[in-house]
Amino acid sequence: MAPVPSTLPSFVVWEDVPSLVGSIHTRSLVARPTTVDDCREVLAWCREHGLTVCPRGSGRSYGDMALHDQQVLLDVARMNRILDFDEATREIRVEPGTRLIDIFARVHHKGLTLASSPTESHSSVSGAICANVNGKDGWRLGSFGDQVIRLTLLSADGETHEVDREHEFFDGIVGGLGLVGIVVEATLRLEPISSPYVESTVHTASGVDELLAKMAEAEQTADLLVAWVNVYARGDKLGRSVIHASRWTEVKQTEEERKATIDEGIARLDKHRRFGLAVHALFGPLLALMLQAQRPFLRFFNWLYYAKSRLGSGGKHTELFMKFSFEASFTVPPAYLVCGPHGYTIQITFPREHAREALVELLTICQSSPCPPVTTILRAHRADDHWISFTEDGYSLNFEIHPKKRHVARSREVVDRLVDAVARYGGKLHLAKDQVLTPEQFRRLYPQYERLLALKAQLDPDGLFATDLARRVGLVDDAR
Repeated sequence: MAPVPSTLPSFVVWEDVPSLVGSIHTRSLVARPTTVDDCREVLAWCREHGLTVCPRGSGRSYGDMALHDQQVLLDVARMNRILDFDEATREIRVEPGTRLIDIFARVHHKGLTLASSPTESHSSVSGAICANVNGKDGWRLGSFGDQVIRLTLLSADGETHEVDREHEFFDGIVGGLGLVGIVVEATLRLEPISSPYVESTVHTASGVDELLAKMAEAEQTADLLVAWVNVYARGDKLGRSVIHASRWTEVKQTEEERKATIDEGIARLDKHRRFGLAVHALFGPLLALMLQAQRPFLRFFNWLYYAKSRLGSGGKHTELFMKFSFEASFTVPPAYLVCGPHGYTIQITFPREHAREALVELLTICQSSPCPPVTTILRAHRADDHWISFTEDGYSLNFEIHPKKRHVARSREVVDRLVDAVARYGGKLHLAKDQVLTPEQFRRLYPQYERLLALKAQLDPDGLFATDLARRVGLVDDAR
């Protein structure tokens, strides 16, 4: 890899860039373009000096997908305009740094929504495309790539390519980790809704069989669905869970009233976010201390949460979608506190046909860890055709793992067993939440990786685009 020049242009600056989880620390040259021509200028300078570039949206991927230590990060967060919104065709055209929350602010009062939105409301559109993120509606409406109608890709040579769903590049760009170019514009499909409100119901499940039965039942009527799984429950209580199901519901308001409600809701979310971060920063050391006694503390917490939820099980309440979907991410401690200085997240999928045996095996493996996951979230999904997509016709488990320093090696052994089990069931691991896969594990989980490499050879023959994740799993090397 070429050394960084001692004299730098004004459009790049050295910055410390941690992962969202906080256990990875990098230092990169960061460029923040505001136009496509700015992007071209950065690419030209990197080509001239033999440097590599990692496209970055809002940096909400949990691992090292959008990190690039000692090289160039091209941060598109300032390219954040909504370029066009056609209410009649239900399409919205945006720049790459546009945040999902800004799209909701523009379309929700019009009776439209953007499907496949993750709980990270500040995620960018380009990041959501390159990671092919998912939401609580994945089994109904698919992952984020299913919402993309067309996009514009800036390739390594500075040329732009108009790519629709039938284009040969499309399935390599969606979920392609930003390795073939920079998404500089996207047109997204919007879904009609009766109002920006959902009617939510909480159900409890006493074990794996009841969990799967209630999930299958809820999938028939719900629009949004997620379950909190108690990974510490054993025996016939294995898989004890709290299920949150919601349906879009009509609330009589004028368009102006809906707009005012949404603006107020977004302001409240922002206030809640800032307050939550302040509180968590204040009490972070206390949480870290409590997690030193992880098993008894989390057993009690999960028991209390289940008991509280059971009291209200079956009851319905109406709330703004944004509150249902996003507020929990501000209420619970952020990932860097939950996972700790040595921690990480993983999200693994497994097919519906093997759901029961996979759930039992995966939860049992977690229980063998010296530090079982702090949180475990179950979601439903449907499969898609993108080459490096993690979704299956089935379910996923998202784990936040907080290994103590003395348990790092043993915890890693448990994660390797989880990856092996998922591979046997034909599942995947979500790369936007990964910082653990080895090259061998990656190739086993993603046998279509060679198609991505072939597309990269076509669009980026000199290897201009790279990321720390791609380097770790063997998709790129340091030869440039």
